[in-house]
Formats: sequence, C-alpha cells, structure tokens
Amino acid sequence: MKPIFNRHGRTIGWLYNGVIYDRNNCSRAFIRDSSVFTYDAQYLGVIKQGIFRDKRGLCIAFLDEASNDPMLPIPVITPAPPILPDPPATPIPPMAPEDSPASYYWNPLKWEAFLEG
Repeated sequence: MKPIFNRHGRTIGWLYNGVIYDRNNCSRAFIRDSSVFTYDAQYLGVIKQGIFRDKRGLCIAFLDEASNDPMLPIPVITPAPPILPDPPATPIPPMAPEDSPASYYWNPLKWEAFLEG
C-alpha cells in the first residue's frame, strides 16, 4: 500500500493493487495501463513516474517513488495504512485519450475535486 501525497506533502489517499482509496478508506478510482478512471469509467488523467496528472498534464498528486520533476515537497509523516475494504468490481473503461504533455505546474484543484472528475 502506497500513500498518495498532495502538493504540500500531506497524505491524501492510498494506492493499493491499482485502486485509489481516499482518506475515508473508500475506493474512488482505479488505474488501467497508467490511466486513472472513476468507477463510472470516466477518464481523470494519468499516473506516470509516480506523479498523478490531470487531463491537461498538470500535477495533482504524487507517490513516494515519484521523480523529482517538478520539484516535489518532502512528504510529512505518513499515517499508518488503513485496513481497506474490497473495492467494487472494476468496469471496462473506455479508451483513454492521448496523454497531454507533462507540465511542471500543479493543478490548483484539490484531490477530491480531481477524483470527482
């Protein structure tokens, strides 16, 4: 289980077996071939080199193993991993659009807004 950090280095969720969980341990999205989708099969963005990016290529969150490009904050102390419930069945997502160019800028949206699409 990997913590997901926001642009301030705070833990905002968890990634486990390709499923993205929020801080309330609810499964919110899943990853298929580096594309991020909601459980309604709505395309949200991508995760590449440990960095979550929105549809426009802006940074929205990152994992510990992320490259330091853009300049990433030092994560604050991560809370203990939660016990996660089983996620719902993963739908068959549509074809993801072509990736937008990676940006060094952060999306001003909060993680929750990103997950809502």
